[in-house]
Amino acid sequence: AFAARVSVHPAGEDSTMIPSGTILHENLSLIEVADALLMDTLLSDGQTRRLILTRLSDRVAIVAPGGFPALLARLRKLGQTPKVLEG
Repeated sequence: AFAARVSVHPAGEDSTMIPSGTILHENLSLIEVADALLMDTLLSDGQTRRLILTRLSDRVAIVAPGGFPALLARLRKLGQTPKVLEG
């Protein structure tokens, strides 16, 4: 599994490059898994389901606010070796 904390800072960028209606988030934690079956498995597990806010695609989801450390711990307990990137 791949997990990341993402911050988008458009400061100093030309605001005309950002499409109208776009919502920018700071400190957004995402999880990306190798295949859809693993995401299905995580969402069917009661302990990980409460840590995932919403699924964006078959392999990507938004982690609930404050749930990142608990999700990493749960992934490790399930035998996964998450790669964490922060940016």
